[in-house]
Amino acid sequence: VITTIRSVTSYSTPCTWSVETDRGPTEFVLRGDEDIRRIGTAGSLLVADSHGIQYLIRDHLALDARSRKILDRFR
Repeated sequence: VITTIRSVTSYSTPCTWSVETDRGPTEFVLRGDEDIRRIGTAGSLLVADSHGIQYLIRDHLALDARSRKILDRFR
């Protein structure tokens, strides 16, 4: 589960995301905007990295302002 998006290397894809998760910090490569999908109706998003590992954002509106700003550039 992604809790904070710390940074991205670029706003064009592919790019490397540096995030905080419920299991600690990690980095992954996002291949394209289509790898960010809405699931359900509660504002949840599923982000798939270049290796097929999926990360959940439970509620994108509950993220901090900086994380939301980064995410908005990709959606």
